[in-house]
Amino acid sequence: MNMKWLKLKWLEAKIAFGAFGWPIKYESLCLERNAKTVDEKLEVAEEVIAGGATSMGERQWHTVYLKNHKKV
Repeated sequence: MNMKWLKLKWLEAKIAFGAFGWPIKYESLCLERNAKTVDEKLEVAEEVIAGGATSMGERQWHTVYLKNHKKV
């Protein structure tokens, strides 16, 4: 089993149950940077966790970005 994949899944779980705004920020940054590989997503996940809590304004910006750019 690839250890990077396992680390990514652990960080994604930490993001899902972490500080306010982390899940939407992670999803938005992955979409913005076109992160598709494990290495790219791992870099984004580490950045989100290292960045600390997300403000209401920043969370709103990420929400709007997702609504405008995410394909259904």
